[in-house]
Amino acid sequence: MDLWDQRSFQMIIRPFARLTTFVVLMLIGSASLASAQGVGIKVGPTFDEFSDDVLDFDNRTGIHAGLFIGGSRDKVLGLQTEFNWLRKNTATEAGREIRIDYLQIPILLRLNAGSSSANGPALYGIVGPAFDFKIADEVEGLTLDDGFEGTDVSLAFGGGFEVARIIIEGRYEKGFRRINKNFSDLAEIKKQSFTILFGLRFK
Repeated sequence: MDLWDQRSFQMIIRPFARLTTFVVLMLIGSASLASAQGVGIKVGPTFDEFSDDVLDFDNRTGIHAGLFIGGSRDKVLGLQTEFNWLRKNTATEAGREIRIDYLQIPILLRLNAGSSSANGPALYGIVGPAFDFKIADEVEGLTLDDGFEGTDVSLAFGGGFEVARIIIEGRYEKGFRRINKNFSDLAEIKKQSFTILFGLRFK
């Protein structure tokens, strides 16, 4: 393997190594939180919007699926962590389809109201930062080497309803960072989305 190939290989591997280490540490730190406060899954459609002052995009529907940990369902206030897979879809004005996949890790403050029982009816609200780590991206089915940034930071907030361990939630996310690498001197593309989630609490 020549020097150029070694550098290319390291550029590809290093972000995944850092991401894997971060996820493992988060999982270890969340293990006791999950056993004490709860765990469950959520999945649903996410309605994505990519915005820029110069470029126009057509909205597309993506996918949100993940695992949530914590939340202190039996208390008024709790802290909730999630590990989500997000598929963001959009299209340029010229019709070029864009797909970006993220691993998202939000840290959310949760406000609970209603029954403290896991099977009883309750309302809740959530707010907090969400950290998005790019897994893959495609434009018209072609993978880009340098098309989009590797990370984004969003503000997530919303609310939901729980009864008999079944969850229905609405969530809005507003991205703060420019996500495009190409043409960054001409365009500053940011993302936002509204998501409807359906979930099941195991504990």
